[in-house]
Amino acid sequence: MNRARALAEYVPIRILAGALGLIPRRLALACGRGAGLAAWALDAGHRKVALQNLEAAYGSAMSPKERSQLTRKVFAHFGMVGAECLLMSHRRPSDMDWLVEYVGVENLRSAFLKGKGVFVFSGHFGNWEMVALMQGFLGYPMAMVTRPLDNPLLEDLLARGRTRSGNEVIHKQVAARGMLRALKHGWCVAIVIDQDTRGTESVFVDFFGRPAATTPALARLALRDATPVVPVFGIPLPGGRYRIHYLPEVSIPLTGDRDADVLAMTQECTRIIEEQIRRHPEMWLWIHKRWKRSRKT
Repeated sequence: MNRARALAEYVPIRILAGALGLIPRRLALACGRGAGLAAWALDAGHRKVALQNLEAAYGSAMSPKERSQLTRKVFAHFGMVGAECLLMSHRRPSDMDWLVEYVGVENLRSAFLKGKGVFVFSGHFGNWEMVALMQGFLGYPMAMVTRPLDNPLLEDLLARGRTRSGNEVIHKQVAARGMLRALKHGWCVAIVIDQDTRGTESVFVDFFGRPAATTPALARLALRDATPVVPVFGIPLPGGRYRIHYLPEVSIPLTGDRDADVLAMTQECTRIIEEQIRRHPEMWLWIHKRWKRSRKT
């Protein structure tokens, strides 16, 4: 991306981030939801993707009217998440006292006691960015595996918020090396595994009754050294607060067949994500083309 285009995208977003930080947080989040609704009205392409995904996932169990209403909620939700991301640089450790309620933190702590580092995983669901930020303030900083934004100026802006609580960012291009280094030092590694994965390294698992190309990186690295794997989800609550829920460590029966075990763990982690989405479907990124490829392609 050339410098002029990068600046053209960065400057208004940087101004917006500054403006949101000057108004009450509830109003800022309301502005985010409003922007999401505007995107819903204007972005016919992503609206169509969401409707198609919902139809494929729920079939006749969800009427066309219900799919349309849910799609609107999805856009509003992610508008709010976007506003929250622009506010991350304003967050402080003391915010945990009023902003977050934790459930299942003992699952994270017991995993750390094994002394092998910990994988935490989630999906593009709820507010995964808030989960990561607050975990750093909780005293368990993490290395976050992310795909860098195309605009380096916006990537730097987002990274400043993500690392405010002591976290580090690992870009996907060097993810395996960075994850192993972080685990070796007893850190937590965070990864989301709910997006379509290209290339021959992906495995196909069931997701809403359809085969979905999924990264096996989490399972492969976790099984390699018996690293604990803990699911976590950040659910927005009324009033702008969050419930951050750490579920019990993922466990599967090992067969000794490494490929089969990797597939089984990837399937189990995907099942856990689907379970959360079914509880709160308006909080998942239905606008992503999750089922781009079939097993034959």
